Amino acid sequence: MLQSIINVVRECGDIIKNAKINNVQFKNEDRRNLLTEYDVKIQGILQQKLKEIMPVASFLGEEGDQYYQKNGYCFVCDPIDGTTNFSKGCKFSSISVALLKDGTPILGVVYNPYLDEMFCAERGKGATLNGVKIQTTKDNLANTLVTFGTCVNDLSEIEMVFDYAKKCFYASTDIRRCGSAALELCNVACGRIGYFCEFKLSPWDYSAGALIVEEAGGIMKSMDFKDIDDYFQIRRIFAFANEKILTEVPRV
Repeated sequence: MLQSIINVVRECGDIIKNAKINNVQFKNEDRRNLLTEYDVKIQGILQQKLKEIMPVASFLGEEGDQYYQKNGYCFVCDPIDGTTNFSKGCKFSSISVALLKDGTPILGVVYNPYLDEMFCAERGKGATLNGVKIQTTKDNLANTLVTFGTCVNDLSEIEMVFDYAKKCFYASTDIRRCGSAALELCNVACGRIGYFCEFKLSPWDYSAGALIVEEAGGIMKSMDFKDIDDYFQIRRIFAFANEKILTEVPRV
């Protein structure tokens, strides 16, 4: 099944690489929340072809209202994670597909088509990048990069977000803000990043990446640094490369 999902995701990646963007819309008249025709097109392909792979699974995607069930199997997908990057020609975007069973990710695929980087994980079987096993860094926080998201769709906490980013800057080597949560999580998984946090993410943003982090040896936490107990919720997400970094990061 994993290889079949990879094949579908790679096909969608080719669409992203060859896209000619002519129409960019604003969701809910929010100039920071963008939608392109390719978000809708790729989600349609994912929904159709993943259903063919596992007919019993329901489907939850970012674009449009979708019927899904928390119990049993459910595909949770983001057709283009990093739509703003995509629309501006900044080549840091991904396709994210997670398969959940009873609300817990059991399979995750995140693909950056620009770099041809395919991150995959199956629960209990480890995580890979282009078929090669990956693991998180063992460095402490002072010797790693920190990445964060800015909650562009909800500015109510923006001052707190940047205050917290400043604390992380002083505690780490440096900070980054790249624009695709799924890829940020994968960068934690493969050792490039020590810590990632974002204060408002949807299930399609983090379900696949979270599993990839955990299977690579990292640690996922939600608000108040608690375990994630429901992957269908919008929530704060914290990804740590190791236990050492978990104890060293500034508290919100």
